[in-house]
Amino acid sequence: MSETGSPPKRQLAASVIDAGIASVATFGAGLTGVRLLSDTNRGVYGVFFTAFFLGSVIVTELILVPAQVVAVNLPLPERLGTLRRSLALATIPGAVGILAAFGAAAWTGGVAASSVITALTATTVVTIVVSPMQDHVRQLLHIADRSEYAVAVSSVQLVAVAAGIAVMLAADVGRAWIPFGSLAFANIISIAVGFVLAGGHRPSGTTYPELSLRHLVVSGKWLVIRAATPATFAFVAANTVLHLAGAAAYGYAEAARQVAQPVTVLSVGLMAVLGPRAVRAGSRRDSMSGARNRRSFIGLMVIATGAYAAIVGFEWELNPMEWLVPAAYAVTGLVLATVLANMLASVFLIYGRELLGAGHARALAIISVLATPALPLAALTAGSTGALARPLGYIVEGSIRVIGGRWWLRRHYGADPVLEPDTTEPRPDPRLRSS
Repeated sequence: MSETGSPPKRQLAASVIDAGIASVATFGAGLTGVRLLSDTNRGVYGVFFTAFFLGSVIVTELILVPAQVVAVNLPLPERLGTLRRSLALATIPGAVGILAAFGAAAWTGGVAASSVITALTATTVVTIVVSPMQDHVRQLLHIADRSEYAVAVSSVQLVAVAAGIAVMLAADVGRAWIPFGSLAFANIISIAVGFVLAGGHRPSGTTYPELSLRHLVVSGKWLVIRAATPATFAFVAANTVLHLAGAAAYGYAEAARQVAQPVTVLSVGLMAVLGPRAVRAGSRRDSMSGARNRRSFIGLMVIATGAYAAIVGFEWELNPMEWLVPAAYAVTGLVLATVLANMLASVFLIYGRELLGAGHARALAIISVLATPALPLAALTAGSTGALARPLGYIVEGSIRVIGGRWWLRRHYGADPVLEPDTTEPRPDPRLRSS
């Protein structure tokens, strides 16, 4: 049994189900945008998606992830008592994060009609604020051994996304309002449900000194650098590709990103159980457990990604994505390159979690700073490589990250004794994300 009282298999199953349902909700909203929007507007939507990710990263890494770490270290009955306070503290950086949406509006203002830019800006602003909060509610439910409630929250999100899309299509609103608009609506509804299930509507009566803005910011500053650096470079690269290759080309790249998303979903689910083991191996300097954990994660990712790529990587009659997202196959090799890029990014997650447990958050920030220039540099080739510039940049960036992670782990374990493998069961992963 785990520390939370749930068997590891139940943790993994609930985490994968929750991540899968939440990702299907996000995928459904994005797929609607990819299918409904024109080639040009699809590219502009892709830029706003990078802005959404950048804005979300700020509040998530600066406040919510450190707050989840605080919750993990509390006695089980007290963990959900942190919900009200952590959500309140998230509003300040959330207000800063919405600036990314206005940045996207400024960069794409001359590319699409003003009505499209207005719709995407307004809905992206709301989504930047509410999506990290919804994610946080679900993660606290996992941490508090209420995984079935987390699954309920993500299920409500999925139903609300579908309902929002249906209502907006029936009302014949502008298509640019639908992708982020349906996602924002679904997040708001599911936050309310999760808040009630978590008992967040009732004051806990307990104060937690660790949940102060100053304490969380100090804890999360390296995490912000590590996460915001690639998010910022991705935003710059997206706009570079859009202006050098054209909005339609970036629209094809955005469509391919949608097709490759299941690779990321799988990694999120696996990290729910293998991530805490990586943290523990790094903190204990247990090279044997760390190596075994990495082999398990990477092996599963390679096998599953290879099988998925064989199905969706090419245009053929048994590929369902060819019908769902035809724009992804407008450029030969684009989907395969994007799937490979997502796999490399996923592989680095296990290295990053082990380094985080080893106390090398600064090393993670350094790796990000070294790797992320690959994105804008690849984007500069978009005049000749077109839509492929985006996944090529991520492939180079992911390769640098994996190499850097391996090097730092060898340095960490090099002169240290090897401990006996840790046989204790992991806690639920407080860093599970899928909005």
